[in-house]
Amino acid sequence: MVSAALESIPALLGVLDDWNRGNTDNLKPIIQDIAEVTPERGKRIDLQRNDYVLLYETAHNEEAPELFYDFVTTRINMTVDVRSIHSRGRLRKLENELRRLVHTKRKGDGENYDRLLFKSRTDLSDRTKKLFRITFQVEIITFAEEIP
Repeated sequence: MVSAALESIPALLGVLDDWNRGNTDNLKPIIQDIAEVTPERGKRIDLQRNDYVLLYETAHNEEAPELFYDFVTTRINMTVDVRSIHSRGRLRKLENELRRLVHTKRKGDGENYDRLLFKSRTDLSDRTKKLFRITFQVEIITFAEEIP
């Protein structure tokens, strides 16, 4: 039997669908998978108009338990890249809303994933370009996933 769980990016996009504009100055950033950008635009983003939250998968690991080899624990590391050119204050509000969403859904839905962990953050802001940017590592964990 093959798992019917969502892939990692759609699962994380589903978590971020509950974005609360009230926590980010009544603005919602554009949230997208970097691999799903339309071909004619490539990876260009217009930071003059919107803030962006970009998602991509960075690692996919499986662990087999000691006793039962019919199941694995899957750990998927996702990078969430938050970008703004407006101010460091707005970037902090975007960060706080992202952290709130991840912590709210950390217990999982029991169908697509079991745990959602906020692992780390890295500030990659560039003052010379007036780009405010933070990347986060979020881990999606599925326990006892049956091997097909």
